[in-house]
Amino acid sequence: MVYSIAMSKELPRYQSSPQAKQTPSLSPLDQNLARIKHVVAVSSGKGGVGKSTVSTQLSVALAKKGYKVGLLDADVYGPSIPKMLAGFSQPEQKDGKILPIHRHGVSFMSMGLLTDDQTPVIWRGPMATKLIQQFLANVEWGELDYLLIDLPPGTGDVQLTLTQLASLRGAVVVTSPQQVAVGITMRGIRMFDEVRVPILGLIENMSGFVCPHCDQESHPFSKDGGKAHAQQYGIPYLGGIPIDAKLAQAGDEGNPFLLGEDRPAAKAISNIVDQLEKTLKEIEDKTLENTMSPKEISSDDDHVILTWPDDHVSKINSRELRYQCPCAQCVSEDTGQRIIRKEDISEHIKPVGFRPVGRYGLQISWSDHHSTGIYTFNQLAKM
Repeated sequence: MVYSIAMSKELPRYQSSPQAKQTPSLSPLDQNLARIKHVVAVSSGKGGVGKSTVSTQLSVALAKKGYKVGLLDADVYGPSIPKMLAGFSQPEQKDGKILPIHRHGVSFMSMGLLTDDQTPVIWRGPMATKLIQQFLANVEWGELDYLLIDLPPGTGDVQLTLTQLASLRGAVVVTSPQQVAVGITMRGIRMFDEVRVPILGLIENMSGFVCPHCDQESHPFSKDGGKAHAQQYGIPYLGGIPIDAKLAQAGDEGNPFLLGEDRPAAKAISNIVDQLEKTLKEIEDKTLENTMSPKEISSDDDHVILTWPDDHVSKINSRELRYQCPCAQCVSEDTGQRIIRKEDISEHIKPVGFRPVGRYGLQISWSDHHSTGIYTFNQLAKM
């Protein structure tokens, strides 16, 4: 049996420097994106998991660390960022550009600034995607370290438009612990895989509840569902955010600082931001190191077959490739010595699934149920 995936030939562009100068040859969209170092999507498979709350808190936490941060509310049909940041001012225009609203160290734009909360947005998909294009191209974002994009839930037109238009550095996926939410979340992750957007990590919101009276921890929405799936599929787990009434109150009152720094939820968000910074740096380094990626990957009974952009075809023995897995279960992180033994690998082992990881590597699921190894394209090319 043959498994294959077609790698996109037109990969999203990486901007090498946020300081790139505007030139007449660049479109307004490219001029804007050239001044933004990291464009990061915040996504969820379904509504109600706290994606917008997480987007807001991450943005403010990054701003507190001294970064220049923008937040684009791309949830056209259910915008909530203006309320969470207490920013309801009508945006002004200058030199043909829309000026974002500034609150709590964050520059943001939202459909909620252009209409009142009593008016429903009854638009078809093309109109919604057109608005997102306008937000990316015609809002004066300026030079930013981070532009976080709060996506609508699901995998619709807006998500696909953004992956085509914006040079996404990667996506953060938010879920809650219960299985129904996690299952739908995995569909969203597969969508990003298809369009070659790296998954920066998974955040498990509402991961538990600590009683303020007895300090006992409970798990009303199940326990570690998101974490378990992240580990199973080799996706970075950025952390869990516990339920906190202050976090909900902060969103309702538009004051993210209402969540004191000593509270468990605030500490979790701070740790997630630290992990996000580290993950972005690793992905940036690996992408710069890997200059070539295969355009097609398939397998036969004994080999993984890679077709490169110049149409050269490489065939790598499946057993050897499984033995060369670079994950921490197969190679000691302390000594660099290989833990797995070749004689323990079946001579009939086969790949049962391929998952491109951003623009630098490939994750392979094997018939022995191992799936956490990420092979860089450079590693595959050398083999």
